Amino acid sequence: MVGIADADSNEHETDSRNFVIHPVSCPAPNRREGGPKLSGACRLRIERGSRLAGIYRGLEAEEEYFCNYEVNREYLSDFAASGLKLTAFDDNGELRAIELPGDRFFIATLFQPQLSSSEALPHPLIVAFLEASAARA
Repeated sequence: MVGIADADSNEHETDSRNFVIHPVSCPAPNRREGGPKLSGACRLRIERGSRLAGIYRGLEAEEEYFCNYEVNREYLSDFAASGLKLTAFDDNGELRAIELPGDRFFIATLFQPQLSSSEALPHPLIVAFLEASAARA
């Protein structure tokens, strides 16, 4: 879709010249002790008109992270030009979610909805995915 033949992640340690996923540039301010550079809750700013904004019914959320890698900013224009919609960013402008418009349900996130979901209060993104799946069945 994006057309980067040797796209890869730095975590794979390959000879790729195009690492679209690279190490988190700086630790999150509220990083969990001993956790990855991006761990704990961080604010999410959601783009108006996105599917994600509809799911959250708003333009901001707190989300949980547990990772050492993120999207390389150098490729954001390539992603957007390919038709992916860049839909959520953190306070530093780092991409945190993308969508594929026109797809029944394609939302990729760097945050992990399962970390803040429970049986009593399921995460809205998980609920939306299940609803989309049920509607398709």
